[in-house]
Amino acid sequence: MSHHRVVVVGSGFSGIAMAARLAQQGITDVVMLERADDIGGTWRDNRYPGCACDVPSQLYSLSFAPKPDWSRDFATSQEIWDYLRDCVRRFGLLDRIALGADVVDARWLGDRWAVTTADGREWTGDALVLAVGGLHVTKRPDIPGLATFAGPILHTADWPAEDHLTGVRVAVVGTGASAVQLVPALAPRVQVLTVFQRTASWIVPRHDRPWSPQRQRRYSRMPWTARLARWATYARLEVRVLGFGRWERARQVAEARSLAHLAAAVPDPDVRAALTPGYALGCKRVLLSDDYWPTFAQPHVSLVTEGIQAVEPTGIRTRDGVLHEVDAIVLATGFDPAGSYERMHIVGLGDRELGQVWSHERATHFGITVAGFPELYLLLGPNTALGHNSVLLQIETAIDHVLDALRRADRDGPHVVTEAAQARFGRWVRRRTRHTVWASGCDSWYLDEQGRNVTVWPASTVRYRLQARRSRDRDYRRA
Repeated sequence: MSHHRVVVVGSGFSGIAMAARLAQQGITDVVMLERADDIGGTWRDNRYPGCACDVPSQLYSLSFAPKPDWSRDFATSQEIWDYLRDCVRRFGLLDRIALGADVVDARWLGDRWAVTTADGREWTGDALVLAVGGLHVTKRPDIPGLATFAGPILHTADWPAEDHLTGVRVAVVGTGASAVQLVPALAPRVQVLTVFQRTASWIVPRHDRPWSPQRQRRYSRMPWTARLARWATYARLEVRVLGFGRWERARQVAEARSLAHLAAAVPDPDVRAALTPGYALGCKRVLLSDDYWPTFAQPHVSLVTEGIQAVEPTGIRTRDGVLHEVDAIVLATGFDPAGSYERMHIVGLGDRELGQVWSHERATHFGITVAGFPELYLLLGPNTALGHNSVLLQIETAIDHVLDALRRADRDGPHVVTEAAQARFGRWVRRRTRHTVWASGCDSWYLDEQGRNVTVWPASTVRYRLQARRSRDRDYRRA
């Protein structure tokens, strides 16, 4: 068993950024535990056709590790994965990563964390950072008869190297963020494409364009131009937060723009009506695509809105009794945001287990610390996701908070956030959410079973930065 100043769980964006910033602060006694056989997190796992980022490339690199030569406005998954591997090399992190280290248990021993992986390996650390993200535990629908299907069943987050879908009849279940990228990419290859939709999504044009070699050279030779473009992109996206809050007019303008895009893309009035959302834009995740809706104008592509009754060996039967015969099924059904934490047994003060503590409500302080769990830090924890800007901004703010807290621990010993500070933050989130589109009545993965917002930061990134970048002494006590 080896001891480290910090144990980081996960090697996606959050974990790599955390280890890199620790290195910049001179803290090199760090181990990163990665359950897979390579780094990259969600950008390693998602390899489906058409997979790309829905945040502009300008804002999808770490502020302290810029990439001046993105290939296009919205980078592909492969390019982002390559960037993350480059960051590992750039900051000398390779020898600090333990691969195949699937953390199943972590316990606070009074002055340190003891961490155990599925294969029996053990580490201890003064601090434990969970950089496990929320988009890697796949969500699979509980459809009767799914196991009886005679053909292949694929999930977008578990795509094979060769999918064997060319020239066959394919069903896609789901119409969320992965589906709007996958469907246009699959359509030219397959014989028949049937998309099963439960709820229509709001989609706005993406306007994806390649970067010219001249642009790449300019950003490389004159970094200040890249920084200026990054700030301009940030400002353009940040103003959108107004539409998620009290400024209903901004939301109406965005809805009109989306519906105009739909009208131009889908000539069939019945299909167009089926693709028209029946809730306020932003209540569920807003999607970006230039080519998803136009795909349904192709004769071999169809949209099914009738609910699924069961899967049979030769296809999918809907509640109206129709059997839609297909050769393969693709599940574009997303992820379980809570699954990243539920799969680990994390025990804090008084033998309290995080899963049990969170069984009623996923309470945190700024989505970073949890009362009763000293020197435990979350990156991309509850209430830190965004609906309007790059989540990397949230990650970097949380890392600044962690670094500040680690300095206090070095000075005074282990600390834990107080129940009062955590409760105060929870009340603020509930109060603030009441004035946002996420409380407008639709059912989304942003909300828990009681309808509480446990996912999204309900304000601007500026506010999160101002409130969360420092670890305030008054919010913590000695462990």
